[in-house]
This record gives sequence, structure tokens and C-alpha cells, in this order.
Amino acid sequence: MLYHLPESYGRQVRQIGADLNPIRVDPPERHPDPHTRFTMFPVWLTRAAESVLPEVVERLGGTRPDVILYDMTCVWGRLLSKIMPGPAVQIVGSYVSNEHFSLMGSPRYAPIRERLGTAFAEIGPSLDRMNRAFGLAEQPNRLFARDEELVLVVMPRAFHPAGETFGAPYVFIGSSIDPAAETDSRLLDRITPGRRVVYVSFGTVMSLWPELVETVCKAFSDDVWQVVLSLGDHTPVRDLPGDIIAAPSVPQLDVLRAADAFVTHGGVNSAVESIAMEVPMVTLAVAPEHAVTADQVSALGLGTRLEDSATTPEALREAVDRVAASDSIRRALGGMRRAQEADGGYRAAADALVAAAGNRS
Repeated sequence: MLYHLPESYGRQVRQIGADLNPIRVDPPERHPDPHTRFTMFPVWLTRAAESVLPEVVERLGGTRPDVILYDMTCVWGRLLSKIMPGPAVQIVGSYVSNEHFSLMGSPRYAPIRERLGTAFAEIGPSLDRMNRAFGLAEQPNRLFARDEELVLVVMPRAFHPAGETFGAPYVFIGSSIDPAAETDSRLLDRITPGRRVVYVSFGTVMSLWPELVETVCKAFSDDVWQVVLSLGDHTPVRDLPGDIIAAPSVPQLDVLRAADAFVTHGGVNSAVESIAMEVPMVTLAVAPEHAVTADQVSALGLGTRLEDSATTPEALREAVDRVAASDSIRRALGGMRRAQEADGGYRAAADALVAAAGNRS
């Protein structure tokens, strides 16, 4: 197996015995407004593909892999599958659509539909140049379609809205986490024995904003809760109480293993990992996709949601105290974890990939 990823993924790739062809992907432009940041993400990915795609094509040297597996955000992977026709599999760490549920049709997307239209218009020039260079005829509105012959969905079917209505090409695999895997105790050693642990993270794209950091500090200013903050790359670590553990990034699975509650933006990956570790969630969604996840967390009894515009230290503390003490949330998390494990994880994904590779003509 050969991965085309930035060198920062090298350790993980080599740990599983795979090979890495390192690629360079410049970071996205930062936008203070979260809706703008979210809607401009496809523009950044398409522009990045202009430099990455020729490099990947050159490295392959005309040899078509048995199967091309690409992430839903990997524009160059999708275009490569058109340049080299054959078995292609998409892996989706988000939601999929059918006649029963549509992410874009969700009321949560109403505030940004116009912005998305503007963003996709900006994709045009980059895509036109790649179409001419490689003899393609791709359209901007199809670049992120979930339409390969096999689509692996990294979430439990039971968590997805109308999940029971999805058939081929969708295969729900839940998570590929081994909850019993050995942990790195270096960060966990800093947690004070006897204190409850609340983990706060807003993922790699959104990051925490200074006002929320201040709210968290005020909410947990006593000795009951130990706070672990994953700040993101764009939130400076400064002026924080000494007993708060904070860093630009932390080993999330290790922290979740020790956590009693998780304050999250509602990213699908965060929700899936929280389910795997049975950690109650408090969601503060700022982007439309995350709001859908927050709705599901609340509806399925896996935690509660707060509106970020109305989140005070008192409201945040009350929500964390409540979900951590809830037996019903613990039972719901246990049931969802079992449903996730039943989806098959990496074994189900591997079986589906082998079958797809066998379809090579």
C-alpha cells in the first residue's frame, strides 16, 4: 500500500507497514468568520490539487494501482481516479445523501448556501486548468460528490440520519479505533489524581477562540475538574491557570480514555472517537456540518448541545456536570459503541477494498 500524504503522516504510515510518497500541501488561508472558513475549504483543496496532482501522476509513472482509495476532501485523488480509470474507493468522514437525507438540504446549511455557490464559482479557474492538462471534463459541483463504486463511511450506521435507508455503494464501517491500544502516558501523568477530566477541543480546522478559552477557564476554576485544552494551531497558549493542561494539539484518544466529559465542536471524527471511548459530549457547533452532528448527539442521547452565542461559564459548567452524571447518556453511549463495533471497522473496510480491487478490468 502506498500513501501520498504530507511527511507529517510518515510515522503513522510506516507503523502499519505501508510506504509514503510525501507531498506538500500548503495550509489554508485563515478566515476569522467560521462560516467563511468552512465554505472556502473546497477552494483551498482545489487550488492545492493543481500542484499535488501532477506530482502524484509523475510518481506513479503510468502504472495504475489495483485500487485508488482517496479521502472525500482529496481533490487530487478524485481526479487521479478519472485520469486512470478503474476501481476507485472514496472514504468519507462525514455524511452521505440519498432521498431520505441530504446534508446540503439540511436546514443547518441554509445560512451558507449562497456562500457555497460563490466558493464553487472560485473553483472554476483551477479546475479548468487541470481539465485541460489531463484531458478531463470535471465540473466544480461534482468534485466532492460521493459517487464512487464503493464509499466507506467512517461513522456508525446507527448514528447517521436515516442510516438504515442507505444501501450500495455505501458501507458504514464505524471507527477503526482499538480502545485497548497502549497509551502514551506523558500527558496523562500531568492530570491530578482524584480530579474529573474534561477535554475541550475544536479540531484542526476550527480551533478555539479566545473568548471560549476564557469561558472554559471561568467554568472550571475550582478543584473539581481538570481541564485538558487542545487549542489548535492558531490560539496562543498564554495567561492560563497553571493547572490547565493546554497545547496546540494533544493525543486525543489518550485524553478521551481518561476523560469524564468532552466539549467539542461536533466534528464527525471527534464524535466517533468519543463514542468509541464512551465519553459524554457537550457540543458547541459553529459550522453547518457540525450542527448536524450536534443534533444527532442530542437526539440519540449521547450528550447535549449548547449554542455558542449563549454559552456562559455557568451554562457550560452545568452542561458538563449534567452529562457526566447521566446514567442514561452512559447507556446510550454503550449501545452506540456496540453498534459501531458491529459495523466492522478496519476489517470491514479491508474486505470491501479487496473486493473492489478484484473488480479491476
